[in-house]
Amino acid sequence: MSKFASVTAGLLARKGEAQPWMQGGAQAPAQERMPLAWRSEVRAAPAAAAFAEASAGKPPPSPPVKDRSCAVRMSPHDYERLGILSVKTGVTRQALLKQALAQFLAAKAQDHGCACLGSCERNCGEAG
Repeated sequence: MSKFASVTAGLLARKGEAQPWMQGGAQAPAQERMPLAWRSEVRAAPAAAAFAEASAGKPPPSPPVKDRSCAVRMSPHDYERLGILSVKTGVTRQALLKQALAQFLAAKAQDHGCACLGSCERNCGEAG
């Protein structure tokens, strides 16, 4: 005799219709076995009221601006040199590259006299 139950149709449940079993193999009470659609409507009502109250006032704050990523390819020799410098200074390679890029962009902003290359926070490309 196998110590594992065989998989039969009685053990399977459709997606979203699985119900927990109580100890001893008894099913959960009938009110806990209500259809999921009914339960989600009851739970959604307080959340919908809270959302309506929150949206009635001022608009929600804009999400924080995330850093963008850009890959830089370099020779193995330069990668090793950057790694040695990061160990000696106690700063990550990423931080060293960001610092070098900031210095480069600041120098180019002075060379070209362009405010758009400065350190403003707005998107100057949309200004025209």
